[in-house]
Amino acid sequence: MNVKAEAQREFWSKVARDYDRVVDLQLGGRVRAMARERATRERRLGRLVEFGCGTGFFTQLLAAEADLLVATDLSPRMLEIAKERVGAPNVRFQAEDCQSTSFRDGEFDAAFLSLVLHFTDPERTIAEMRRILRPGGALIIANPDRASLTGLDRLRSSLRLLFHGITGYRVKPPKAFATNVRGEQLARLLAGQGFAVESDEMLQDSSRSSSIPIRYVRAARAS
Repeated sequence: MNVKAEAQREFWSKVARDYDRVVDLQLGGRVRAMARERATRERRLGRLVEFGCGTGFFTQLLAAEADLLVATDLSPRMLEIAKERVGAPNVRFQAEDCQSTSFRDGEFDAAFLSLVLHFTDPERTIAEMRRILRPGGALIIANPDRASLTGLDRLRSSLRLLFHGITGYRVKPPKAFATNVRGEQLARLLAGQGFAVESDEMLQDSSRSSSIPIRYVRAARAS
């Protein structure tokens, strides 16, 4: 594990118990719940791997459409909480860095990443997803897209991220903690790794204009 990944692992383990509450405050509104509602429409996921499973927010519902779900996170503490909350018999939990995994080439039919890509080197992560997916396999990414906000809404979202991060976690994040992955950047990265985008949806809570949208992208790995 590289130095950056180790720092991320330590940070998320320290804040694991507060994560669900704080991340919803940071995003604003109910956009994460909207992403989970969208994920309920996924069908026949086969052998599925989830990266950044966190406390299991998506895991139980994904398991219902998977033959086998390997739910992974960089943080051992996050995994402990997820194990407490998820009772599906077809789920296996293990620690993994989505940028460099222990999985075999073409091992999975589908991969799911929620709110994790911006904490990684996106190009490296998507290349690894291509490696572990079979030809035609599905890559599903739920990615915050703060850059789609403009003017005061973007400023408000930035202040909200900072305020709730400081007051909610009370733990200093590592350097170069996160990067914003714009929608057009994500599209280019997927195309560059041989993925064909099948759908690209912007999820935003209309009750709060400064809520950070989540871009829900589904792509297929070319043969």
